[in-house]
Amino acid sequence: MTVLPQSTDALHRLNDAVEGFLRGEKEFNLTDPSAHMLVGGRFRTLGAQIGSAVLAGVPDEDIAAIVHPARAACGRSPFTRDEQEWARGYPSDFELVEHVMAQAIDSPPGTLGWHVEANLQSSAITQQLRNRVMHQARLISDTLTAPRNGPRSVLLIASGAAPDLRLIPPGIVRPGDRFVLTDVDPDALTLAQKRLGLLNDFTTVVPGNVFRALGKLAELGPFDLVLTNGLYDYLNDRAAVRLTEAVLTRLCRPGGTFYFTSITTGNPFRWSLEYLMDWSVIERDEAAVRALLPGCDVSIGHEPTGLALLTHVRTRF
Repeated sequence: MTVLPQSTDALHRLNDAVEGFLRGEKEFNLTDPSAHMLVGGRFRTLGAQIGSAVLAGVPDEDIAAIVHPARAACGRSPFTRDEQEWARGYPSDFELVEHVMAQAIDSPPGTLGWHVEANLQSSAITQQLRNRVMHQARLISDTLTAPRNGPRSVLLIASGAAPDLRLIPPGIVRPGDRFVLTDVDPDALTLAQKRLGLLNDFTTVVPGNVFRALGKLAELGPFDLVLTNGLYDYLNDRAAVRLTEAVLTRLCRPGGTFYFTSITTGNPFRWSLEYLMDWSVIERDEAAVRALLPGCDVSIGHEPTGLALLTHVRTRF
């Protein structure tokens, strides 16, 4: 097989980036918290060179072999190790979301792992997740406080531990209002119930795969607002269309709102996440999102980092 010159160059640059990242343990004073900026610079360079190698046509197995030492070093951080190993059996689990929302750093100070976590927690890829949760909390609040003729109902699909709902002050919830949480991980729902406080009195949980739970969810509906946060990042187009149709025809009240998010194309963190953390998502641009919603009343915007699309669908009366 002929090795293209650009592939050879990309391999050399990638190898240099890996070595530079690993040398940081000796070259930087890791006891200085500000060193996370230096570590972060080399971490970003590593991600960029992984992407260059992919675009140059370097086989995935060759890239994985070269970056393995850097991946192992990143794995000293509990944050990245859990994603590498899929601690709960699926990527971006609810514990990671809780970790990101708390902006916690679990690695010991003065270690490379601490600086990797500090870099990730201060980056746009984690901030976009926090922005999504805050936006969803506003949507829930707006639904509860809008002029009404009766109680309001909200469904959270792939809810995790409901960090968005937990931001809602109980005082704006009125008699008859109700929230339904569904998630494939029963431990996520258990944590939600532990942390929802007074809102538990208004909340029902439905564990299990959302497609298998559609009948039960439909019985609890219809809903004024249906939220599906990051689930579409992991659904192929066929599954995404199937879920969208089910929400719009079986779960949403006429005139209600369906909302979901998705990572957009051109995500600069893609290569670091995929090769160093086994965190892969399906990226979609606005045209791809609209293709899932033919004939619908759709509004699409970006959250502040520009990394995620926020899609709002208004159902017809």
